[in-house]
Amino acid sequence: MTSSEAKRNLSAMSILWILFMMTACRKEIAADEAKVKPPVSVYIVTARIDKKGTNSDSEGTAILKGRYDEETKKIDYHIQYANISPQLIALRSGPKGSKGTLVKEVYKITEGQELPSVISGSFFLTPLQERALLKGLWFATVGARSVSPEISGTLTLKQQK
Repeated sequence: MTSSEAKRNLSAMSILWILFMMTACRKEIAADEAKVKPPVSVYIVTARIDKKGTNSDSEGTAILKGRYDEETKKIDYHIQYANISPQLIALRSGPKGSKGTLVKEVYKITEGQELPSVISGSFFLTPLQERALLKGLWFATVGARSVSPEISGTLTLKQQK
């Protein structure tokens, strides 16, 4: 065997050895393992609704307490109010100080209807609504016939442990 043949054989064996090592060390990743799913959270939702931050002179207040579940995309809420007779209670999305976009009318009085002491309900969110809620862009408004403008408060979320 000549030295050039020996070099060729050595080069070929080196290439084969490198290919063998590369394929032997490759780890197979299943398609399910490759996707990392973010943790699903449940949030406590609260809002203090009053004249602070509005041009209202109303002495009325309201408290919104609720729960939001990221897995089901469902928000549950309970609203208690004092010193105000609400005509309309709504959840809106938008920057602070704006009129915002209506997300949901949670209460609207009808003729002859008796005012409930607590307003409760739940609904499911769209992905866009969820994003705005988690960014802190939601606020609640309470409008009354005797007081203008309405009182409002920003919804805050706290991750439940």
